[in-house]
Formats: sequence, C-alpha cells, structure tokens
Amino acid sequence: MTTTPVWFESLTDSVYALGAAVREAQRAARAAELARDSYDLDRLRPVDGQVRIDGRDPGGVPFRPHDDALFAIGDVHREQAGKLRSLYMQSAMGYAYGTAWAILRVLDGQQPDAVQLGRTAEGNYVIPGELCPVPPLMPGLQRWNDYPKFVQAHTRWLICEEAALFAEYLDDQRQLSDHEAGELHEALDTATGVPDAAYAYGLLAESALRVAQHARVRVAR
Repeated sequence: MTTTPVWFESLTDSVYALGAAVREAQRAARAAELARDSYDLDRLRPVDGQVRIDGRDPGGVPFRPHDDALFAIGDVHREQAGKLRSLYMQSAMGYAYGTAWAILRVLDGQQPDAVQLGRTAEGNYVIPGELCPVPPLMPGLQRWNDYPKFVQAHTRWLICEEAALFAEYLDDQRQLSDHEAGELHEALDTATGVPDAAYAYGLLAESALRVAQHARVRVAR
C-alpha cells in the first residue's frame, strides 16, 4: 500500500485555495459589473421635489433628494465594481504566478509544502523576481498531453500583459495622434483580458503541477 506524501497534499491544497479565491472574486466582480452597467440613469425619471437644508442659503442650489440618491447609488456601483475587479486581478495573478512557482520547484526536485508569495499591506501579491516573466516553456512537462494548450495559455496571458503595459505608456503621453489614440483603445480592450488569461493559465498550471508531482513521487519511490 502506498501513501501520498504530506508535502504533495498540502501543496495541492495551497494551489487549490488560490484557484478557489479567483473563482469567488471572478463571480463577485462580474455581478458588480452587471449591476453597474444595468444602472442606467436615462431610464429613471427623477422626482423634481426639493428639500430645504438647515444652514444652506435659500437662494442657492436646491437639494433634490431623489437626484442625490440616484447619483450616490451610481457612485457606489462604480466603486464596488472597481474594487472587486482589482480583487479579481490580484487573485488571478496570485494563482497563475503561485502555481508556476510550485511547478518550477517540483520540476527542480524540491518538495514545497505550500506556495510562497509576498503580500503587501494593501493586499497585493508580490511576485518573486524569478517569475517575471514566467518561463514560456517548461521542458519537464513536454510529454504531458495538454502541454501545447499550456504554452498557448501562457502566450495569451503575455499578450494581455504587454497590451496593459503599452496602454499605460500611451496614457502617460501628453498628446496622442489619432493613430495612437486608436492604438490606446485597442490596447485597453486587450488589457481587460489580463485576469481571465491569468486564470486560464492558472487552471492549466494546476493540472501541470499534478503531472509534475506524480512524476516526482514516482522518481522518489
């Protein structure tokens, strides 16, 4: 009777927890974006009633409570969507980079019991320098049936990341030509795919890790 090494199980749980965090953040972010996008002031009919506020100049701008509530709700929707989008981004990055870190360790003959990543006070993952960028190829996995998909997922992730950097560069310029403005718009569209691409890579990386772990255990036996 053979038993699964303790490090194998705890590392698997560590990576699965990163993936579970992404899935929760993704669902929440999409729900918040849907709520934000469906909140259309144009379809609402503001009630044109006024309330006098103590201490305010009666001849000043009137306070309309319905207008105030409508705009406040819109602000909350936008803020919530932005925060959850950021959480989704950070969770996806932690999953992708963390699982890649684990794969590289196992392929190197090590037996880590958990993913190791840095974390800032703001809740952002700090990625180890060795993973920036993640190696496009991992020769130790070439016999794995899904290896080509794994490489393709890495390529897609990299394209989205590069688009985000290019958009950031263009956005910092004081003035853009019409052509550059078009490039900025295109880059921003591609960059929105960063968390989805990172998550897709992480899913395949999680499968790749299991392949590497099983190979490592067979060698150890």
